[in-house]
Amino acid sequence: MLCPQCRQPLVIIEYRDIELDACPDCHGLWFDAQELQQMFELAGAGAAYQKLEDQLDRFPRAQPRRRCPRCRNRLEPVRAPSAKDDLILDECPYEHGIWFDAGELHALLKASLGSEQALEEVRGYLGLFMAPANSAGEAEQ
Repeated sequence: MLCPQCRQPLVIIEYRDIELDACPDCHGLWFDAQELQQMFELAGAGAAYQKLEDQLDRFPRAQPRRRCPRCRNRLEPVRAPSAKDDLILDECPYEHGIWFDAGELHALLKASLGSEQALEEVRGYLGLFMAPANSAGEAEQ
């Protein structure tokens, strides 16, 4: 599979029983269908995921800029809750998954998880891929 952002091959990172596809170049993450929900459940925050699903705001057909690594159809933007500013993610309209640019997963989990412990558990495993984005939009090292 190729990264929707920089078109480099994605590598697999295993988090417990979840296989995430990650880009070693731009530090983005692809969650196949159900993997984000599984991560929330493993972090003990299944209810927070259900709330998140209700809060995702799909845009009317905007100019899509990326393609799904699974089906190659254009990803559609969705607005997600975030502590600051709008967080715009890219989701496959055929429910194959969702793309997180560097720092976006951290922003989403920080806004969605009520437990700092749950956030630290996920951050501890995913490391660089969970780093908040700096002002240049790249993951902090």
